[in-house]
Amino acid sequence: MSIHLEQEVADFSERRMRLATAMTDYADWLDRQHGIDAERTLRLADTAATLRQDKLVVAFVAEFSRGKTELINALFFADHGQRLLPSDAGRTTMCPTELSYTPDEAPSLSLLPIESRRRSESLAQLKHMPIEWCRITLDPTDPNQLRDNLKKLTETKSMLAVDAIEMGLWNGEDPGERHQLHADGTVDVPAWRYAMVNYPHPMLQAGLTILDTPGLNALGSEPELTLSVIPNAHAVIFLLASDTGVTRSDLEIWQKHVHRHANYHVAVLNKIDMLWDELKNDSEVHATIERQAEETARVLKLPRSRVFAVSAQKALTAKIRDDAELRVRSGIDSIEYLLAHQVIPARRDMLYHAVSREVSTLLEESRIDMSERIKRSSDELIQLTQLSGKNRELIEQTRAALQREKDSYDATADQFRATRKMLKAQGEHLLSHMSETTLNTILSNGRAAMDDSWTTRGLTGSIRQLCEEMNARFQHATQLADNMLDALDQAYIRFHRLHKLPKMQVPRLDLSAYRNRLNAVMNESAAFCKDPANLLLEKRFMIRRFYASLAEEAHKACKLARTEAERWLRIALDPIMTRIREHKQYLDTRLESLQRILGNMGTLHNRMAQIKANIGSLRNEKLELTRIAGQLAV
Repeated sequence: MSIHLEQEVADFSERRMRLATAMTDYADWLDRQHGIDAERTLRLADTAATLRQDKLVVAFVAEFSRGKTELINALFFADHGQRLLPSDAGRTTMCPTELSYTPDEAPSLSLLPIESRRRSESLAQLKHMPIEWCRITLDPTDPNQLRDNLKKLTETKSMLAVDAIEMGLWNGEDPGERHQLHADGTVDVPAWRYAMVNYPHPMLQAGLTILDTPGLNALGSEPELTLSVIPNAHAVIFLLASDTGVTRSDLEIWQKHVHRHANYHVAVLNKIDMLWDELKNDSEVHATIERQAEETARVLKLPRSRVFAVSAQKALTAKIRDDAELRVRSGIDSIEYLLAHQVIPARRDMLYHAVSREVSTLLEESRIDMSERIKRSSDELIQLTQLSGKNRELIEQTRAALQREKDSYDATADQFRATRKMLKAQGEHLLSHMSETTLNTILSNGRAAMDDSWTTRGLTGSIRQLCEEMNARFQHATQLADNMLDALDQAYIRFHRLHKLPKMQVPRLDLSAYRNRLNAVMNESAAFCKDPANLLLEKRFMIRRFYASLAEEAHKACKLARTEAERWLRIALDPIMTRIREHKQYLDTRLESLQRILGNMGTLHNRMAQIKANIGSLRNEKLELTRIAGQLAV
């Protein structure tokens, strides 16, 4: 692993933590200013906690024996002086393997038995069910213990062919798999369905998560990998063998599981050392590798710049032996450069965009609010200065004028409270379209329809109906929000025209991203059901297995859409209520002050001193807000 790549990951982690700290500081600042807005400050605190737990996910995808695990070893674990993950010939990982680090848990290897495929729960749900996993404690200080325990990732077991067929692990109709059937009616299958390695490596501690996904069969038999895990990865490294180029099974994985789904994906021609020919000079060898790279780019429809040529095995050897020449020849530096200068910055930009989206409106509201509070205090100070030395009659006239202004304001505020009550009811109706109960009803009905669908056409139709019903609810929620926004705009204009409150702009509720995600899931569902390999599986098992993943994705989309709607409702209703309360408090305070001055003319100068001190405090808070905003904008 290059020092540069490790430094980029560490810098990304440091900036992510700094951003989370700034979010927490802003939540505290808001709490000092408006203690009544507990919900808003809690939301910011939750966002800060999410930032601290954020992971940069890099998935390695390929057919068996393409060298994924060896490349992971070369990129991230060469500092152990040996292979951390098993990648010897015939001894490679047999199940999807997730490497990350959670400081609250001891270093460990968690293995999900292959028999869990009979269960209806999704992988995401099973991750929260510790009793279903076999857990082995790892000792990071003992390389031999690490190596021996991680060899369990290569384990297989014998299973009756009928059971393997039912669980989608073996296809007896495929001529390429028939030879795997033993005389006793069993076949060898992976012993484990999924593995999670919790390991305190510096890059994993900094927030990197590595996913090793082995082979076409593993991907095809786990819909959740295609529907969720791979699409949510921030980069996908797709490996091929440089001596064979793109094979039929390689192309199948690429088309089904990678190129339509990943945020950022590249192809890596591995094992270029197979093309190193001592009978050819360096330029001839380079020309051969270049031809393979160009052909790979053509077949996969990728820009040539997205195709890399490496030797993972030579790269690992070079790093362990500190052989600079072999390292350069292995091509590993190009992959490390990609991760350091494209993948990590892209994820960093996504995070800052998400944070900006969360707080930009709040920050602008806070800036306007602080400026208004300073201006109001300054105006009151000027007025009191002008009243200094004046008679009681003039002060009484000023108080009476202010009382009329307050009465008018209270009338407008009462009018808005009626509007807000109506809007709040409409907001609750809007959220009901995306409630947990509503979603569970839709999913239950969809499951029942799919269980009754014994034809592929009926199955895909049921899935489409489920997604379309959820989409319709999102669309209706958006229309309700638009109607609410029209009423809010009128209320905002009234406050601005009659009482000079600053103009406020509320964005429209946009749920298109979640509708698009549902549409993508629907398309993937149709492709899954039409795949001949899946049609050969026992139909009810296919429904149960696929539905767990589909329901999980639908649940995620609906939950995120509801969170977005709740956020929009806060943005729409909270700021103006805060402004109304603050302006009312301002008018009440001024009236009380004038009343006290009328009762005792000697209190006028005391009040002026209080206002001056308050202006100084407000200016300090404004400076603190500017500092926090600068941290959030970095």
